[in-house]
Amino acid sequence: MAKPLADIVDRSTTEERALRRDLVLACRILAGEGQADNIYGHVSARFPGSETLWMKGSGVGLDEVREKHLVHLELDGSRVDGWPRLHEEFPIHTEVMRMRSDVVAVVHTHPKFGLAFAARGLDLRPVSHEGSYFWPPGVPSFSEFTDLVRTPAQGKAVARALGKSRALFLRDHGVVVVGSTIAEACYAAVMLERAAEIQLLAQPTADSTIHHTTQEEALRKKAIWYPGAIRAAFEYLSRKHGTAELL
Repeated sequence: MAKPLADIVDRSTTEERALRRDLVLACRILAGEGQADNIYGHVSARFPGSETLWMKGSGVGLDEVREKHLVHLELDGSRVDGWPRLHEEFPIHTEVMRMRSDVVAVVHTHPKFGLAFAARGLDLRPVSHEGSYFWPPGVPSFSEFTDLVRTPAQGKAVARALGKSRALFLRDHGVVVVGSTIAEACYAAVMLERAAEIQLLAQPTADSTIHHTTQEEALRKKAIWYPGAIRAAFEYLSRKHGTAELL
């Protein structure tokens, strides 16, 4: 008999083999959900409170990541072991983790609807259920610069803009999404893209009137995404894109 969703355990925060497995799955899920961008975009994760993290290495696309493509690094960017090539934008991950002790996983991709949404200058609202996951307080936008995030100082600026939010739009660049597990960060990135797409359809211009879920109802809807349900959704997306058998 299948376990109730509430009893599903996410082992990626306690077992290194499970952490690396989920990182690979997250990369492939994001690719399957339309967030691949050539060899760009990356996902990272650590054990809670750890000073080291695992991250997708550079030179490969999200859709072709395997465990051998993961690099183990310190929070200062020093490579410990694993894949020899590191993405230049590792400071997004390391500085967010420095500033947010609750963050276990970070996603950075360049999804088309998220990019268009940020360029439109809209405020994300719960037009769909997915929007309720982020609002309140909403998803802030970072516009201090639109270049790559290559230095610790730039990474700190991104982390400050993210604040306590679940996600951040990088204007003319992409998105940053965080979670307390890899599954949570990955699924949140998928939900953010769907929320942005639906609101763009409903609000084709910045001054268009839209109707959305109230704050009271949005807060209640957040209960949909308890840890077991998020884990089940992550596993579904893994099956959907045929990724599990590749490990």
